[in-house]
Amino acid sequence: MTWSIHPCTVSDAHAIGRNNCTAFWGQPYWRIMWPKDMQLSFMIEQVQKRTAAAVLLADRRARRHEKVVDNETGEVIGYARWVLPDSVVSKGGESGEVVWGDRQVPDVDEGTKKRAEEEMEGAWFEPRGDMGELDSKIDEALERILGEREYLKLDYLAVHPDRQGEGIGTALTESGIKKAVELGLPIFVMGFDVSRGLYLRLGFREVESVLQDDRKFGGDGNYNAYFMVYDKHVVR
Repeated sequence: MTWSIHPCTVSDAHAIGRNNCTAFWGQPYWRIMWPKDMQLSFMIEQVQKRTAAAVLLADRRARRHEKVVDNETGEVIGYARWVLPDSVVSKGGESGEVVWGDRQVPDVDEGTKKRAEEEMEGAWFEPRGDMGELDSKIDEALERILGEREYLKLDYLAVHPDRQGEGIGTALTESGIKKAVELGLPIFVMGFDVSRGLYLRLGFREVESVLQDDRKFGGDGNYNAYFMVYDKHVVR
Protein backbone atom coordinates (compact mmCIF):
# COMPACT_ATOMS: atom_id res chain seq x y z
CA MET A 1 0.00 0.00 0.00
CA THR A 2 1.11 3.55 -0.71
CA TRP A 3 0.49 6.69 1.30
CA SER A 4 1.14 10.42 1.08
CA ILE A 5 1.33 13.49 3.34
CA HIS A 6 -1.33 16.20 3.16
CA PRO A 7 -2.49 19.31 5.03
CA CYS A 8 -5.46 19.03 7.37
CA THR A 9 -8.89 20.63 7.46
CA VAL A 10 -11.65 20.65 10.06
CA SER A 11 -13.47 18.00 8.04
CA ASP A 12 -10.64 15.59 8.94
CA ALA A 13 -11.43 15.81 12.66
CA HIS A 14 -13.09 12.43 13.17
CA ALA A 15 -10.57 10.57 11.01
CA ILE A 16 -7.66 12.17 12.85
CA GLY A 17 -9.28 11.50 16.21
CA ARG A 18 -9.70 7.83 15.36
CA ASN A 19 -6.10 7.53 14.21
CA ASN A 20 -4.67 9.28 17.25
CA CYS A 21 -6.68 7.44 19.87
CA THR A 22 -5.97 4.09 18.25
CA ALA A 23 -2.26 4.89 18.02
CA PHE A 24 -1.90 5.68 21.72
CA TRP A 25 -4.29 3.04 23.05
CA GLY A 26 -1.57 0.38 23.23
CA GLN A 27 0.86 2.56 25.17
CA PRO A 28 0.91 1.80 28.93
CA TYR A 29 1.78 5.39 29.91
CA TRP A 30 -1.38 6.59 28.13
CA ARG A 31 -3.72 3.80 29.16
CA ILE A 32 -3.18 4.37 32.88
CA MET A 33 -4.72 7.83 32.50
CA TRP A 34 -8.17 6.27 32.04
CA PRO A 35 -10.43 3.86 33.97
CA LYS A 36 -9.38 0.23 33.63
CA ASP A 37 -12.72 -0.82 32.15
CA MET A 38 -12.62 1.85 29.43
CA GLN A 39 -13.28 0.51 25.93
CA LEU A 40 -11.37 1.69 22.87
CA SER A 41 -14.56 2.30 20.87
CA PHE A 42 -15.87 4.66 23.56
CA MET A 43 -12.58 6.55 23.81
CA ILE A 44 -12.40 6.97 20.03
CA GLU A 45 -15.85 8.56 20.04
CA GLN A 46 -14.87 11.00 22.79
CA VAL A 47 -11.58 11.97 21.14
CA GLN A 48 -13.35 12.44 17.82
CA LYS A 49 -15.82 14.85 19.43
CA ARG A 50 -12.94 16.96 20.75
CA THR A 51 -10.62 17.00 17.77
CA ALA A 52 -12.12 19.82 15.71
CA ALA A 53 -12.32 22.40 18.51
CA ALA A 54 -9.51 21.30 20.84
CA VAL A 55 -6.95 20.29 18.21
CA LEU A 56 -7.53 21.65 14.71
CA LEU A 57 -9.10 25.04 15.46
CA ALA A 58 -7.18 25.74 18.67
CA ASP A 59 -4.28 28.21 18.42
CA ARG A 60 -4.44 28.40 14.63
CA ARG A 61 -1.80 31.17 14.61
CA ALA A 62 0.94 28.85 15.85
CA ARG A 63 -0.15 25.27 15.18
CA ARG A 64 0.60 23.45 11.95
CA HIS A 65 -0.82 20.04 11.08
CA GLU A 66 -0.10 17.20 8.67
CA LYS A 67 -1.89 13.93 8.01
CA VAL A 68 -0.84 10.80 6.18
CA VAL A 69 -3.49 9.22 3.98
CA ASP A 70 -3.62 5.75 2.49
CA ASN A 71 -3.80 6.42 -1.25
CA GLU A 72 -6.08 3.46 -1.91
CA THR A 73 -8.59 3.70 0.93
CA GLY A 74 -8.40 7.40 1.85
CA GLU A 75 -7.97 6.43 5.51
CA VAL A 76 -5.94 8.70 7.77
CA ILE A 77 -3.07 6.57 9.08
CA GLY A 78 -0.73 9.18 10.53
CA TYR A 79 -0.79 12.66 12.02
CA ALA A 80 1.70 15.27 13.25
CA ARG A 81 1.21 18.61 14.97
CA TRP A 82 3.90 21.28 15.09
CA VAL A 83 3.95 24.54 17.05
CA LEU A 84 5.79 27.62 15.81
CA PRO A 85 7.49 29.89 18.38
CA ASP A 86 5.88 33.24 19.19
CA SER A 87 8.60 35.28 17.49
CA VAL A 88 8.07 33.51 14.17
CA VAL A 89 4.29 33.84 14.37
CA SER A 90 4.55 37.53 15.28
CA LYS A 91 7.08 38.27 12.54
CA GLY A 92 4.84 36.62 9.99
CA GLY A 93 1.88 38.63 11.24
CA GLU A 94 3.76 41.91 10.87
CA SER A 95 4.65 41.16 7.28
CA GLY A 96 1.26 39.75 6.41
CA GLU A 97 2.82 36.38 5.67
CA VAL A 98 1.48 33.21 7.27
CA VAL A 99 4.57 31.14 8.05
CA TRP A 100 4.17 27.53 6.87
CA GLY A 101 0.72 28.60 5.77
CA ASP A 102 -0.03 25.50 3.74
CA ARG A 103 0.00 23.51 6.99
CA GLN A 104 -2.27 25.87 8.89
CA VAL A 105 -5.82 24.55 9.20
CA PRO A 106 -8.05 26.84 7.09
CA ASP A 107 -10.40 29.01 9.10
CA VAL A 108 -14.10 28.17 9.15
CA ASP A 109 -17.28 30.16 9.60
CA GLU A 110 -18.78 30.92 13.00
CA GLY A 111 -21.48 28.29 12.60
CA THR A 112 -18.89 25.55 12.07
CA LYS A 113 -16.90 26.79 15.06
CA LYS A 114 -19.99 26.75 17.24
CA ARG A 115 -20.87 23.19 16.20
CA ALA A 116 -17.31 22.09 16.94
CA GLU A 117 -17.46 23.67 20.40
CA GLU A 118 -20.81 22.05 21.13
CA GLU A 119 -19.54 18.67 20.01
CA MET A 120 -16.49 19.03 22.28
CA GLU A 121 -18.66 20.06 25.23
CA GLY A 122 -20.65 16.86 24.77
CA ALA A 123 -17.58 14.64 25.03
CA TRP A 124 -16.56 12.70 28.13
CA PHE A 125 -12.96 13.55 28.91
CA GLU A 126 -11.92 12.93 32.49
CA PRO A 127 -8.34 11.64 32.82
CA ARG A 128 -7.45 10.57 36.34
CA GLY A 129 -6.26 13.33 38.62
CA ASP A 130 -3.98 11.49 41.03
CA MET A 131 -0.82 11.30 38.91
CA GLY A 132 0.40 14.81 39.64
CA GLU A 133 3.64 13.67 41.25
CA LEU A 134 4.68 12.06 37.96
CA ASP A 135 3.57 14.81 35.63
CA SER A 136 4.90 17.65 37.78
CA LYS A 137 8.48 16.47 37.32
CA ILE A 138 7.97 16.32 33.56
CA ASP A 139 6.31 19.74 33.52
CA GLU A 140 9.19 21.28 35.47
CA ALA A 141 11.73 19.98 32.96
CA LEU A 142 9.60 21.10 30.02
CA GLU A 143 9.22 24.63 31.35
CA ARG A 144 12.93 24.96 31.97
CA ILE A 145 14.12 23.56 28.63
CA LEU A 146 11.56 25.44 26.53
CA GLY A 147 12.45 28.64 28.37
CA GLU A 148 16.11 28.43 27.30
CA ARG A 149 15.57 29.08 23.58
CA GLU A 150 12.92 29.10 20.90
CA TYR A 151 12.05 25.90 19.09
CA LEU A 152 9.82 24.56 16.40
CA LYS A 153 8.05 22.07 18.64
CA LEU A 154 6.90 18.65 17.51
CA ASP A 155 3.85 18.58 19.73
CA TYR A 156 2.19 15.34 18.63
CA LEU A 157 3.02 12.35 16.44
CA ALA A 158 0.69 9.39 15.95
CA VAL A 159 0.79 6.49 13.49
CA HIS A 160 -1.99 3.92 13.28
CA PRO A 161 -0.74 0.68 14.88
CA ASP A 162 -1.62 -1.36 11.78
CA ARG A 163 0.69 0.84 9.70
CA GLN A 164 3.64 1.28 11.99
CA GLY A 165 6.96 0.19 10.51
CA GLU A 166 6.22 1.70 7.08
CA GLY A 167 8.22 4.88 7.62
CA ILE A 168 5.21 7.11 8.27
CA GLY A 169 6.51 8.53 11.54
CA THR A 170 9.89 9.12 9.92
CA ALA A 171 8.35 10.95 6.97
CA LEU A 172 6.24 13.20 9.19
CA THR A 173 9.22 14.07 11.37
CA GLU A 174 11.45 14.71 8.36
CA SER A 175 8.82 17.06 6.98
CA GLY A 176 9.17 19.19 10.09
CA ILE A 177 12.96 18.96 10.00
CA LYS A 178 12.90 20.37 6.46
CA LYS A 179 10.81 23.33 7.61
CA ALA A 180 13.00 23.89 10.69
CA VAL A 181 16.10 24.07 8.49
CA GLU A 182 14.33 26.56 6.22
CA LEU A 183 13.38 28.73 9.21
CA GLY A 184 16.71 28.32 10.98
CA LEU A 185 15.03 26.94 14.09
CA PRO A 186 16.00 24.03 16.34
CA ILE A 187 13.33 21.39 16.99
CA PHE A 188 12.18 20.19 20.38
CA VAL A 189 10.18 17.05 21.09
CA MET A 190 9.31 15.13 24.21
CA GLY A 191 9.29 11.43 23.45
CA PHE A 192 8.55 8.26 25.37
CA ASP A 193 10.12 4.82 25.11
CA VAL A 194 8.13 3.95 22.00
CA SER A 195 9.38 6.96 19.98
CA ARG A 196 12.84 7.63 21.43
CA GLY A 197 14.60 5.39 18.91
CA LEU A 198 12.97 7.15 15.96
CA TYR A 199 14.20 10.56 17.07
CA LEU A 200 17.70 9.36 17.83
CA ARG A 201 17.93 7.71 14.43
CA LEU A 202 16.92 10.97 12.73
CA GLY A 203 19.65 12.91 14.51
CA PHE A 204 17.97 14.30 17.59
CA ARG A 205 20.09 14.47 20.72
CA GLU A 206 18.76 13.73 24.16
CA VAL A 207 19.27 16.76 26.41
CA GLU A 208 17.51 15.41 29.49
CA SER A 209 15.24 12.62 30.68
CA VAL A 210 12.83 11.99 33.53
CA LEU A 211 12.60 8.28 34.35
CA GLN A 212 9.88 7.27 36.81
CA ASP A 213 8.25 4.13 38.17
CA ASP A 214 4.48 4.29 37.67
CA ARG A 215 3.57 0.83 38.99
CA LYS A 216 1.66 2.18 41.96
CA PHE A 217 -0.63 3.88 39.44
CA GLY A 218 -1.14 0.66 37.47
CA GLY A 219 1.58 1.21 34.89
CA ASP A 220 4.40 -1.09 33.77
CA GLY A 221 7.08 0.77 35.72
CA ASN A 222 8.34 2.81 32.79
CA TYR A 223 6.89 6.31 32.86
CA ASN A 224 9.86 7.68 31.00
CA ALA A 225 10.03 11.04 29.23
CA TYR A 226 12.93 12.00 26.97
CA PHE A 227 13.57 15.63 26.04
CA MET A 228 15.15 15.75 22.62
CA VAL A 229 16.52 18.46 20.35
CA TYR A 230 17.42 18.58 16.67
CA ASP A 231 19.77 21.49 15.99
CA LYS A 232 22.47 20.27 13.62
CA HIS A 233 21.69 23.17 11.30
CA VAL A 234 21.72 25.88 13.99
CA VAL A 235 24.84 27.70 15.15
CA ARG A 236 24.97 27.38 18.94
